[in-house]
Amino acid sequence: MEQKTENRRLCIAYAAGPGDIVGTFSCWQNGTDDPNQVAVTYSSLFFKACQSLGARGVAISSCPRAAHIRTDQFYVENMPKGKDVAGLAFHLQQIRYLRRVIQKALDEGADIFVMADSTGHFFPFSLMAPARLKLIPTLHCTLWPRFRPLSRVQKIINLLNRHVFTTRSTAILAISQSVETQVRSITGNHPRPIYPFLPQYRKELFSSIIPPDDDSDCFNVLFAGRIETDKGVFDLLQIAEMLEKQGNERIFIHLCGNGSKDQELRTATSEKNLQKHFVIHGFCRQDEMLAQINRSHVFVVPTRTTFEEGFNKVLAEAILAGRPVITSAVCPALEYVSSAVVEVPPDDVHGYLEAIVRLSADRNFYREKQAMCLALQNQFYDRSLSWQTALEKIIMNIRHG
Repeated sequence: MEQKTENRRLCIAYAAGPGDIVGTFSCWQNGTDDPNQVAVTYSSLFFKACQSLGARGVAISSCPRAAHIRTDQFYVENMPKGKDVAGLAFHLQQIRYLRRVIQKALDEGADIFVMADSTGHFFPFSLMAPARLKLIPTLHCTLWPRFRPLSRVQKIINLLNRHVFTTRSTAILAISQSVETQVRSITGNHPRPIYPFLPQYRKELFSSIIPPDDDSDCFNVLFAGRIETDKGVFDLLQIAEMLEKQGNERIFIHLCGNGSKDQELRTATSEKNLQKHFVIHGFCRQDEMLAQINRSHVFVVPTRTTFEEGFNKVLAEAILAGRPVITSAVCPALEYVSSAVVEVPPDDVHGYLEAIVRLSADRNFYREKQAMCLALQNQFYDRSLSWQTALEKIIMNIRHG
């Protein structure tokens, strides 16, 4: 059996997140980036890694749009996870979905299983997969909210995951120091090798971004992300209400994205009659997003302590666009771009308000933060720091190990 594995083409399976991986693959085949994304997608980096390594690739996402594509080198599928559920049903759904994905990977002849944290719980992998299938977890979120006490359920999950991170995994991909710290915490500082990576962007995409207009009569604050309570969108609405009460008509808050709280947020905005200064644009494709960035002066990332933020790429995108960012330590990306950030305490609505007002009113302070962006940009263009490079290093170590 071992001789057969060595002689045939290596096959790498990638259990990705909820994005439309079939759509991204179609774009990649045509030599273009996914028009719905600003960052270089991890799935396209996976396809490139397989190409570079001469390996077959199996890529599966939980996108609700069921579809699949097969080529000589790749099998790509959107495998829906099912409707959102909570409580025990959620955990059972995670386990059952992982079983389906593992089975598909095995059916396709996978030797290596790269598993994103959004796929499901890690601990069942040891029971569901044969020992020959090597596991590489790729962690894009923290394992639990860093600023909240551990729940009883999370303590149990951490205990169950310990074996995965100390023994079953071949190596671990981690997007930030905060993620790595948590992995080390639950493994008693004895995890499998950890390979850090950073989100990647194309310099040419941001070369079209114009500098913010200092002489504008308005000051545009941009939120880009999921319209969810955990992402702080209702905090932003509260800030807009405070600005109105202060009589501040110069500041406009723009929100780009969609999510489960979209309609609730729109209704609340209408009820408070804040539509003029609190503008919900909905989901924006890449070209629409770039247009919003061009009009912006500052980004705001008010993620709440209830969310397992692993990095938050919006901070990187703000820096690449030459815009300062207002955020808190909830976002681990702060560690990489702190000199261009106005940091506020987590969940502090008044702190966000004060930071927005100060940046809009104090031109010297604004320019000081903006000037720091340039020195921070190269890390997000450096391919040696990319997910693809880290994955290829792991695969090469497996081949020569």
